[in-house]
Amino acid sequence: MTKKIKKTVLQSSEDISRTLKNKSTSNSKHLSLYKQLNNLESSRLGLAIPKKNAKRAIDRNRIKRLIRENFRNSNQIVPYDIVIKLHTPIGKKTRKKLRESERKAIRQELAKFFE
Repeated sequence: MTKKIKKTVLQSSEDISRTLKNKSTSNSKHLSLYKQLNNLESSRLGLAIPKKNAKRAIDRNRIKRLIRENFRNSNQIVPYDIVIKLHTPIGKKTRKKLRESERKAIRQELAKFFE
């Protein structure tokens, strides 16, 4: 099982930077999606959730879990290197804490990304 997970993760910073150099294919209120074709048999996922935009570790980890869950449940046929980046700070009105309303918005954005 761990081998399957490692194959679907963009681990090297070079791969992530190469993918981020492409123009963003989808933008939403909180997240940006960057794609690049790869010559492997499956899609790989990279995450860019900076501390600058999500101050609390619990919030960064929750966002990462939401993204990974949507990626696993999606049916990616074309092999892409995908990087999802949080580009907007969360919790502006809630003392830097991720609240249910923002979680729902992020879930909806991810559903659109992985259709």
